[in-house]
Amino acid sequence: MLIKKISLSILLLISLAVVGRFIYTAIQQNEEFNYHAKIPKTIELASKNFIQNGQIPIEFTGDGKELSPELHWFNLPAGTKSLVVLCTDYDGPTPLLKLLTIDHWVVYNIPVTMNGLWTGMTTKDFGMTEIQGGKNFKGTLDYKGPKPPLGKHRYFFRVYALSDSTLQLTEPTKKEVMQAMKDKILAYGELIGIY
Repeated sequence: MLIKKISLSILLLISLAVVGRFIYTAIQQNEEFNYHAKIPKTIELASKNFIQNGQIPIEFTGDGKELSPELHWFNLPAGTKSLVVLCTDYDGPTPLLKLLTIDHWVVYNIPVTMNGLWTGMTTKDFGMTEIQGGKNFKGTLDYKGPKPPLGKHRYFFRVYALSDSTLQLTEPTKKEVMQAMKDKILAYGELIGIY
Protein backbone atom coordinates (compact mmCIF):
# COMPACT_ATOMS: atom_id res chain seq x y z
CA MET A 1 0.00 0.00 0.00
CA LEU A 2 2.83 2.38 0.93
CA ILE A 3 4.71 1.55 -2.31
CA LYS A 4 1.53 2.25 -4.31
CA LYS A 5 1.11 5.65 -2.62
CA ILE A 6 4.76 6.53 -3.29
CA SER A 7 4.42 5.47 -6.93
CA LEU A 8 1.28 7.59 -7.35
CA SER A 9 3.01 10.56 -5.72
CA ILE A 10 5.99 10.22 -8.06
CA LEU A 11 3.67 9.97 -11.08
CA LEU A 12 1.79 13.07 -9.93
CA LEU A 13 5.04 15.02 -9.49
CA ILE A 14 6.26 13.99 -12.94
CA SER A 15 2.91 14.94 -14.48
CA LEU A 16 3.00 18.35 -12.76
CA ALA A 17 6.57 18.91 -13.94
CA VAL A 18 5.62 18.07 -17.55
CA VAL A 19 2.54 20.32 -17.44
CA GLY A 20 4.61 23.13 -15.89
CA ARG A 21 7.27 22.76 -18.58
CA PHE A 22 4.63 22.69 -21.32
CA ILE A 23 3.07 25.93 -20.04
CA TYR A 24 6.47 27.62 -19.66
CA THR A 25 7.50 26.63 -23.20
CA ALA A 26 4.15 27.74 -24.66
CA ILE A 27 4.54 31.18 -23.04
CA GLN A 28 8.17 31.52 -24.17
CA GLN A 29 7.37 30.46 -27.74
CA ASN A 30 4.36 32.78 -27.87
CA GLU A 31 6.62 35.67 -26.80
CA GLU A 32 9.09 34.75 -29.54
CA PHE A 33 6.41 34.69 -32.24
CA ASN A 34 4.96 37.98 -30.93
CA TYR A 35 8.49 39.43 -31.12
CA HIS A 36 8.23 39.06 -34.92
CA ALA A 37 4.64 40.28 -35.27
CA LYS A 38 5.45 43.95 -35.88
CA ILE A 39 8.62 43.43 -37.93
CA PRO A 40 8.19 43.71 -41.73
CA LYS A 41 8.68 40.26 -43.25
CA THR A 42 10.01 41.59 -46.54
CA ILE A 43 13.39 39.89 -46.94
CA GLU A 44 13.44 36.86 -49.24
CA LEU A 45 15.42 34.03 -47.63
CA ALA A 46 16.18 30.91 -49.66
CA SER A 47 18.58 27.96 -49.88
CA LYS A 48 20.04 25.90 -52.70
CA ASN A 49 19.69 22.87 -50.41
CA PHE A 50 15.93 22.85 -49.67
CA ILE A 51 12.77 24.78 -50.50
CA GLN A 52 10.24 26.47 -48.22
CA ASN A 53 8.59 23.78 -46.06
CA GLY A 54 10.74 21.19 -47.84
CA GLN A 55 12.75 18.29 -46.49
CA ILE A 56 16.21 19.18 -45.18
CA PRO A 57 18.69 16.75 -46.80
CA ILE A 58 20.41 14.37 -44.38
CA GLU A 59 23.89 15.90 -44.91
CA PHE A 60 22.67 19.02 -43.08
CA THR A 61 21.41 17.07 -40.07
CA GLY A 62 22.82 15.34 -37.00
CA ASP A 63 22.19 12.04 -38.80
CA GLY A 64 24.55 13.09 -41.60
CA LYS A 65 27.59 15.35 -41.95
CA GLU A 66 25.93 18.15 -39.96
CA LEU A 67 26.92 20.77 -42.52
CA SER A 68 25.29 24.16 -42.22
CA PRO A 69 23.03 24.75 -45.25
CA GLU A 70 23.63 27.41 -47.87
CA LEU A 71 21.43 30.45 -47.33
CA HIS A 72 21.02 33.54 -49.47
CA TRP A 73 18.83 36.61 -49.18
CA PHE A 74 17.36 39.36 -51.33
CA ASN A 75 15.46 42.59 -50.87
CA LEU A 76 17.29 44.04 -47.88
CA PRO A 77 15.73 47.32 -46.73
CA ALA A 78 17.50 50.66 -47.11
CA GLY A 79 19.64 51.45 -44.09
CA THR A 80 20.70 47.84 -43.43
CA LYS A 81 24.15 47.84 -41.79
CA SER A 82 24.50 44.22 -40.64
CA LEU A 83 22.62 40.93 -40.54
CA VAL A 84 21.79 38.16 -38.08
CA VAL A 85 20.86 34.55 -38.89
CA LEU A 86 19.11 32.27 -36.39
CA CYS A 87 17.84 28.69 -36.66
CA THR A 88 15.25 27.46 -34.17
CA ASP A 89 13.22 24.29 -33.60
CA TYR A 90 9.97 24.91 -31.69
CA ASP A 91 8.85 21.25 -31.79
CA GLY A 92 11.08 19.65 -29.17
CA PRO A 93 10.96 16.85 -28.20
CA THR A 94 7.90 16.14 -30.40
CA PRO A 95 5.35 18.32 -32.24
CA LEU A 96 2.63 16.65 -30.14
CA LEU A 97 4.22 17.75 -26.85
CA LYS A 98 6.30 20.90 -27.22
CA LEU A 99 8.44 21.12 -24.09
CA LEU A 100 11.59 22.69 -25.55
CA THR A 101 12.74 25.45 -27.87
CA ILE A 102 16.00 24.31 -29.46
CA ASP A 103 18.48 26.85 -30.82
CA HIS A 104 20.53 25.30 -33.63
CA TRP A 105 22.44 28.26 -35.04
CA VAL A 106 23.22 31.81 -33.94
CA VAL A 107 25.20 34.01 -36.35
CA TYR A 108 25.53 37.78 -35.97
CA ASN A 109 27.54 40.79 -37.17
CA ILE A 110 27.23 39.53 -40.75
CA PRO A 111 28.43 42.37 -43.03
CA VAL A 112 25.79 43.87 -45.29
CA THR A 113 28.15 43.26 -48.22
CA MET A 114 27.43 39.51 -47.91
CA ASN A 115 24.33 38.18 -49.64
CA GLY A 116 24.46 34.74 -48.05
CA LEU A 117 26.25 32.05 -46.05
CA TRP A 118 27.84 29.14 -47.87
CA THR A 119 27.39 25.42 -47.22
CA GLY A 120 29.40 24.03 -44.32
CA MET A 121 30.32 27.41 -42.85
CA THR A 122 31.93 27.18 -39.39
CA THR A 123 33.35 29.55 -36.80
CA LYS A 124 36.77 28.97 -38.40
CA ASP A 125 35.35 30.61 -41.52
CA PHE A 126 33.93 33.41 -39.37
CA GLY A 127 37.48 34.20 -38.22
CA MET A 128 38.28 35.38 -41.75
CA THR A 129 35.36 37.84 -41.67
CA GLU A 130 33.59 40.13 -39.20
CA ILE A 131 30.97 37.45 -38.56
CA GLN A 132 30.56 36.05 -35.05
CA GLY A 133 28.81 32.98 -33.70
CA GLY A 134 26.58 32.66 -30.66
CA LYS A 135 25.78 29.63 -28.54
CA ASN A 136 23.55 26.85 -29.80
CA PHE A 137 21.58 24.54 -27.47
CA LYS A 138 24.75 22.52 -26.82
CA GLY A 139 26.65 25.64 -25.73
CA THR A 140 28.99 25.55 -28.74
CA LEU A 141 29.29 28.19 -31.46
CA ASP A 142 28.85 26.16 -34.63
CA TYR A 143 25.73 24.96 -36.42
CA LYS A 144 24.05 21.93 -34.81
CA GLY A 145 22.02 19.97 -37.34
CA PRO A 146 18.52 18.62 -36.75
CA LYS A 147 18.21 15.24 -35.06
CA PRO A 148 14.71 15.10 -33.59
CA PRO A 149 13.93 12.24 -31.21
CA LEU A 150 10.27 11.98 -32.24
CA GLY A 151 8.24 13.08 -35.25
CA LYS A 152 8.92 15.58 -38.01
CA HIS A 153 10.14 18.95 -36.74
CA ARG A 154 10.08 22.37 -38.40
CA TYR A 155 13.32 24.36 -38.43
CA PHE A 156 12.91 28.11 -38.71
CA PHE A 157 15.85 29.79 -40.43
CA ARG A 158 15.52 33.55 -40.12
CA VAL A 159 17.62 36.46 -41.35
CA TYR A 160 17.32 39.91 -39.78
CA ALA A 161 18.44 43.24 -41.27
CA LEU A 162 19.75 45.59 -38.58
CA SER A 163 20.24 49.35 -38.52
CA ASP A 164 23.46 48.90 -36.52
CA SER A 165 26.72 47.54 -37.95
CA THR A 166 27.78 45.71 -34.76
CA LEU A 167 26.18 43.96 -31.80
CA GLN A 168 28.64 44.28 -28.92
CA LEU A 169 28.30 40.72 -27.62
CA THR A 170 30.68 37.86 -26.81
CA GLU A 171 29.49 34.28 -27.37
CA PRO A 172 25.86 35.19 -26.63
CA THR A 173 22.83 32.92 -26.48
CA LYS A 174 20.05 33.40 -29.03
CA LYS A 175 18.00 35.13 -26.35
CA GLU A 176 20.79 37.65 -25.75
CA VAL A 177 21.12 38.33 -29.48
CA MET A 178 17.37 38.83 -29.80
CA GLN A 179 17.37 41.22 -26.87
CA ALA A 180 20.35 43.19 -28.22
CA MET A 181 18.87 43.63 -31.71
CA LYS A 182 15.26 44.23 -30.62
CA ASP A 183 15.06 47.94 -31.48
CA LYS A 184 17.43 47.71 -34.46
CA ILE A 185 15.54 45.31 -36.75
CA LEU A 186 14.41 46.85 -40.05
CA ALA A 187 12.98 43.66 -41.57
CA TYR A 188 13.38 39.89 -41.56
CA GLY A 189 12.94 36.86 -43.78
CA GLU A 190 12.09 33.24 -42.97
CA LEU A 191 12.73 29.83 -44.48
CA ILE A 192 11.28 26.71 -42.85
CA GLY A 193 12.81 23.29 -43.39
CA ILE A 194 11.37 19.95 -42.26
CA TYR A 195 13.24 16.98 -40.80
